[in-house]
Amino acid sequence: MNNTFLIAKTPNRSISYSVQSATTTVQSLKKYLDTQTFNECCKLGCNNYGLKWSCPPFAPDYNDVVRNYKSITVLILKVELSQFAYIKNDYLKIKAANSILKSRIDKTLRHFKSLDAHYISTGSCRLCKPCKRKINLPCAHPDFMSYSFEALGINVSSLVQDLFSINLLWYSKNNLPRYTCVVAGLLFNDEISEEQILETISNLH
Repeated sequence: MNNTFLIAKTPNRSISYSVQSATTTVQSLKKYLDTQTFNECCKLGCNNYGLKWSCPPFAPDYNDVVRNYKSITVLILKVELSQFAYIKNDYLKIKAANSILKSRIDKTLRHFKSLDAHYISTGSCRLCKPCKRKINLPCAHPDFMSYSFEALGINVSSLVQDLFSINLLWYSKNNLPRYTCVVAGLLFNDEISEEQILETISNLH
C-alpha cells in the first residue's frame, strides 16, 4: 500500500490531499459484493436511479465488469475540509473539494484506459450531459461508459476500511465532515505499478 501527499493549486489556495493505493486480485473484492442491497439503496436514496445508463437498475454486476481482468488497484483520494475555511457555505466546501479530487482521478483513469486498462470510476458516468437515458435514447458511448463501485454492488465503506483503515464520512445539512474522499479502481492484466499510477496523478493536473 502507498500513501502520498500532493498539492493542488487553485485560484484561491494550494490544497493538500492524500492518495492511497492498494493492489489486489479482482477475486478478493467479491466478498464486498451485495448487489441486491446496494441496488435497493440506490433506488431509495439516489436521484440518478433509473435516469443514467451507468446506474442501477441498468449497471452490470461487478463480476461481469471484471471477468477479463486479474488485478485491481483501488485508489482513494482524501482531502481535509478545514483547508476550505475561506468558503462560507459548507455545501460549497464539499463541492470544491470533490471537484479537485474527481478531476485528478478522472484524468488518471482515462490515461490508463488509453493503455488498455479499464477502470471503475468515482460516481456515475459523466461523459454526457444529460445522459441519453433521460431522453430515452441508447448510450452514446457504450465502450467508454464508466461505473462506480456502488453501482456494481460493492460495499465501498467496508472495502476502504479493510484496505486503508479509513472511514468514509458523508455530508449532511448542518454537518460538515472533517474530510471527504473519492474511491476508484484500475483494472489490468499486465503489471501497472502503484508508483506509476501515483506519478501519473501528480503529473496530470
